[in-house]
Amino acid sequence: MKQLERLKHIYSLLSHAPQTIDSLQSALKSLGAEVSNRQLYRDLEDVGKYFLRDQERLELKNQEFNKKLYVINRHTGAVTINNYDIDTYFLNKLVIPLGISTCRKSSLDKFRDIFANHLNSSRVEHNSNWDGSSMQNTHFNEIMFDDQFQEKFNQILWSVSNHRAVEIISCKGDSVSMYRSISFPFIFHPLKILYHRGSFFVAGIIEASKRCLVLDLYQMTGFKLSNQSFPFKKENSILDRNLKARFGVGQNINDEVYDVIIEFASLTGEFVKSHVWHHSQTFELLPDGNVRLHLKCGINRELIGWTYMWMGHAKIIQPQILKDYHMEQMNSIREVNQSDQLVYNDFRQPD
Repeated sequence: MKQLERLKHIYSLLSHAPQTIDSLQSALKSLGAEVSNRQLYRDLEDVGKYFLRDQERLELKNQEFNKKLYVINRHTGAVTINNYDIDTYFLNKLVIPLGISTCRKSSLDKFRDIFANHLNSSRVEHNSNWDGSSMQNTHFNEIMFDDQFQEKFNQILWSVSNHRAVEIISCKGDSVSMYRSISFPFIFHPLKILYHRGSFFVAGIIEASKRCLVLDLYQMTGFKLSNQSFPFKKENSILDRNLKARFGVGQNINDEVYDVIIEFASLTGEFVKSHVWHHSQTFELLPDGNVRLHLKCGINRELIGWTYMWMGHAKIIQPQILKDYHMEQMNSIREVNQSDQLVYNDFRQPD
């Protein structure tokens, strides 16, 4: 890498966030340029002399343990931010799904630049997390979105935002256990984009039957946009009630809402109690230290599958129908593992 190109990269890195010698060396190495400390100090001096624009000044700030931090200070009169704001910004970056951060990088970079304008003129010398390098997202259970998915996502997002009907032509797979009676194609009123367990879904209402439906965007393989509007405010309230009755996003097996009670062994119960699973959840501490989770929701494939997540540390207390389905599926799992064949069978797909 030529010196001028290296200086340009250093200026760009400083423009986006404060940098230490170590972070600059690491970033340059990822670009194919290994630079010694001595050379990097000379490069920083050159950047300060020849690359700064009007109202910019390269400043050296000292962090804890005499760690040096280089900052491009822009005197723009912008409101300064504090260390808590810095951590909040990087925590928000941390939880962005990989598919979004990759496919929408140019848009996210614009927000990064806006943040950098505030960051560089703020007191950050006592914040050790200025670049987010001490945080990592495993992106476990997330789908990697390609350009084709991104285009599909943008089109469905347009329909949701503008309250326009969509003709659903085909879906490949059924992660949400759709109605068995659905026949393609059909007209769909998209009302909400849902993000759940690393995937994006669109929730809305089937025009002909007026039934609520959630579709996995990744599995939608054919659709047509339209300019046909629909009464979104009225239908939104109907959809909200339907979604509140679901555990997750899966289609319920029927229209009943049950008083669900699941008991967890003490240590597992403490873990479960610290998480959000459903808006209706309440917890009961038993004398032996076990924890009971109380829910008011329908029964679906997602709820039944979720109970297996806790292995032998959870027990369904009620309703009986959930206990029966749980045991039925447990027997199915045993049979599958004793058989030479493995075939897909949608468990309790609603009519």
